[in-house]
Amino acid sequence: MCYAHSMRFDFHSHFPSPDSIFCTAEPGVRMPEHGAKQPCLMQFMGLLPDRWTEGKQAQLFGLLAEDKDIHMGEVGLDRRFSDIIPMQEQADVLRRELEFAILNNRNISLHCVRATGLMLEIVNGLTFRPFSVIWHGFTGSAETAEQLAKKNVIISIGPRFTGSIAGIRKANPATVPETDYEGMDAQEHRRILEEQCMRFQRELDLSAEELDKHCENVFARLSTGY
Repeated sequence: MCYAHSMRFDFHSHFPSPDSIFCTAEPGVRMPEHGAKQPCLMQFMGLLPDRWTEGKQAQLFGLLAEDKDIHMGEVGLDRRFSDIIPMQEQADVLRRELEFAILNNRNISLHCVRATGLMLEIVNGLTFRPFSVIWHGFTGSAETAEQLAKKNVIISIGPRFTGSIAGIRKANPATVPETDYEGMDAQEHRRILEEQCMRFQRELDLSAEELDKHCENVFARLSTGY
């Protein structure tokens, strides 16, 4: 497993740092080797709709089958690419990926753009281990957050979110910060993470220590399912 203790937690990043859950958009992309100098909190490997092929999905399943410490993500739905892969086909692909993750006891990082209703339908139709699913890059409503809380889905919020973090946190206590950082500059990743954590502190009226403890508790639930 790729992990390290950190007082800051980034629940979705494409940069493998000690602070972050490292995710990919397709199999094998920028995958850090075991024992790398830049470990991460947890490794996910995914496949976004615009990159999907049957071959890449088979590759994704094969890589996860080979290494039990790699989790599923990011995978999901994106209406921007409905001309490349229709939404119903995206939904069918996603269900297969989620069923594979559930069968193999893996955590999941979900990507959802302009497809909240369909994503909720899929999530509500499957049985997940509690706190094994992260809805990454959340930009939805408190009502959606409340529905996700009933399924024990973690919500991670990045810089693109313009709503009330306090409102989302009230609806779903398992709400955490992310950067969704796609670069490879450690200092820039840390700067964005600190800014996002400070925003959480301001809007939730938390000290740095209280936010760190909250994130540590949510990460522990992701790690253990409790």
